[in-house]
Amino acid sequence: MKFLQNNFKSRSSARRHRIEIWRVIRTNDRGYVEDKSQRIATVWASVEPISERLRVQYQTVSVAASHSITVDGSVAVLEADKIKFGERWFDILTVKQVDEGKRDKIIITQEIRQR
Repeated sequence: MKFLQNNFKSRSSARRHRIEIWRVIRTNDRGYVEDKSQRIATVWASVEPISERLRVQYQTVSVAASHSITVDGSVAVLEADKIKFGERWFDILTVKQVDEGKRDKIIITQEIRQR
């Protein structure tokens, strides 16, 4: 039982949220720039608010992080991408591979407030 507790985030059952990864493609056609968004993946993830302790730690390096998203290590995601979770949108601040086995990837995000 202790083994399962240590690997809780690595287990696929811990990823109970469905997220979409969107890529913004900038094209230059006839002298102007057009932004197009394209969904590149829909994956299972674990979406959690950043704890207050980590929020203070990230703010000391000038990062306004709001959520931590854990996905499978094989998911192709870039820092320029956006994440959609339900009706909420997130900017990606950083992407970290957390283990050498490449089982998990942690994405630190900031929620985009809709006006």
